[in-house]
Amino acid sequence: MDATVRIITQLPLQELWRDDGFTSIARGARLSVDDLRALLHAGPVHFVIADCGKRPQWIPSHESHRYWKTEVQPHLAAPNARIYLDEFPDGYAYFATQWGEDAGLPIIVLEKQH
Repeated sequence: MDATVRIITQLPLQELWRDDGFTSIARGARLSVDDLRALLHAGPVHFVIADCGKRPQWIPSHESHRYWKTEVQPHLAAPNARIYLDEFPDGYAYFATQWGEDAGLPIIVLEKQH
């Protein structure tokens, strides 16, 4: 299937892709706030938003620290936690999972729950 028209149909995500032909099924464990802080302390990451009905949204790695502070951190749920969306800003939360690396940078998939 053409990656430019493909959308996410279910979570948890089973395959990650990008328009340039990149694909991965290397799903790792869910990450905590402390896990993400450690990764970001080491350098930039690739954040990817996974939301049903949409294509994966890749955040440019040079924006990863700003994106962490403004978007990810306030919405990040603890791994395997039972969540109540009304306890998160704007009624949505993310579960974070590491999916290996791309160009030497960790790929962090944020599965959006809303």
